Amino acid sequence: MLNPGGQLPLRTLKATVVGSCGFALFLGACAITNTPQQDLAYARWAKCNAPYVSLERVDLDGRITFRFSSEGGRQEVLLCLAEAGRTGPPLPAPVGVPPPSGV
Repeated sequence: MLNPGGQLPLRTLKATVVGSCGFALFLGACAITNTPQQDLAYARWAKCNAPYVSLERVDLDGRITFRFSSEGGRQEVLLCLAEAGRTGPPLPAPVGVPPPSGV
């Protein structure tokens, strides 16, 4: 496969680069797809969003982590998510994160 100068032919090198790029794009597309649990968690969050509460992340297993600025907002979201969980598949318990101290 090496040419007389001891190098790979340009055609082989191009094929390798194009193949590697295609494989990288395929892997990248797989990485941005949500799991079914994440899709369910995002749907529940859309119904349960409350003022002064923000979604921080949804883990692969569907666990919702959110930030809250008041205990009332936290309780409102937790109650809504618990109610939403009664009618569908269970998800891990949501986690409410208070604002950093000193804020």
